[in-house]
Amino acid sequence: MNEQVPVSKLHDWLRKSLSSQLTQAEREREKTISELSRALESLTQMCNQLSQKAERDMEEKRENRAEYRAAKAVVRLTEVISGMCQSVVIPSSKDTAGLRNLQRQASKTASDAAVARQEWLRQIRPYYIIDMMTLGGQIDKIKRLGEELHTFLVGRGSLLRSLEELNEKLNSLSKLELSKESISSQRQSLEGRIEETGKEEQGLRNDAKKIRENPRMKEYFRVDSELRALRSELVRTGFSRLGRPLRKLISISERGNYPLPIQVREKAKEYAHKPFTTFLKEEDGYPHLKAVLTALSNAVSTGKLALKQREANKVLERTQKAVEGGFLMGLQTKSKSLKSTYDQLLADPEAASLVQQLQELRKKGRANHTVREKLQSDLQRTLESERKLEEQIALQLKHIEAYVAELTGTSPRLELA
Repeated sequence: MNEQVPVSKLHDWLRKSLSSQLTQAEREREKTISELSRALESLTQMCNQLSQKAERDMEEKRENRAEYRAAKAVVRLTEVISGMCQSVVIPSSKDTAGLRNLQRQASKTASDAAVARQEWLRQIRPYYIIDMMTLGGQIDKIKRLGEELHTFLVGRGSLLRSLEELNEKLNSLSKLELSKESISSQRQSLEGRIEETGKEEQGLRNDAKKIRENPRMKEYFRVDSELRALRSELVRTGFSRLGRPLRKLISISERGNYPLPIQVREKAKEYAHKPFTTFLKEEDGYPHLKAVLTALSNAVSTGKLALKQREANKVLERTQKAVEGGFLMGLQTKSKSLKSTYDQLLADPEAASLVQQLQELRKKGRANHTVREKLQSDLQRTLESERKLEEQIALQLKHIEAYVAELTGTSPRLELA
């Protein structure tokens, strides 16, 4: 059975599993860095000492122009090489990136210093030969230590780099977990708010139910239901297929393309907007509606209102049926009678108050339903994001397990805390 290792303890587990290799690699890393640091410091000190010696020679040997020029060249050379050494920064973190940068700096410093020494050597010879040989040896040592650091990085240092890469993977996993915690918190908040809207919806339904069960409201609901049915019947029988042509007639009339009496046009607008309410206000025989439909029929038959032939035929058929005879008389009579009863019922202050309460409850219910739908939509997106994050975490965990297995030769099973 594979050993189970918590992700939070993985670093300690790895150091224990790879203790001997890590100890040796870290010891070699410290030794190489320390030697390189001392070599750079030693070269800097030598440059300072050699510069002081050359400055004294310049004072003492002003009469000998050759020696004076050689001493002056030594001062300049040591200043250049000392500046090169001081530009090399020993990293404090000692990670692979820092060590690679140190190796490049050390190699470049050694190369540039060797070139500078060779160039200035022409002006220094035949003086300071021993000093120049010692200086060359110090430069060669830095070059050698830079090569050793490179060898370490591609050798034992690769184990340390592997651990750094593993830490990067663990940091990535931690970020995914933090994202999941954040999205889970959002999900819980949304679920709580949805639950609240559900309770509010149930409360509104209970309040509405109490109003519906009130004896005073029984007759109101019967009349209201019948009025709604009559409204549907009017739209179905009197205005079926006439809505779009009627709006088009109003539009061409307002643009001046088809003249209509002002009263007919205004009534046409009312019927287009609120057909049943306008119909209830009509006198017996609905003269205004007949005038509107007659104008619509004339506009279609004369071609002023351009419609496809099939639609034009339907419009003419419907308008003729509504205008001629008393096609809608029965509907109008019944509707007005029910509207009168409806108004009488609402004349009772208590009944009117109950109706007002019911309308407010319906308004609140619609608003609550809109909020609930939005919350549920947000919840679905959040759940999808949470699912994707869980998949990414599981995948990253498998990658880390495979990486650890490659490092250690074992196959531990990682557990999230």
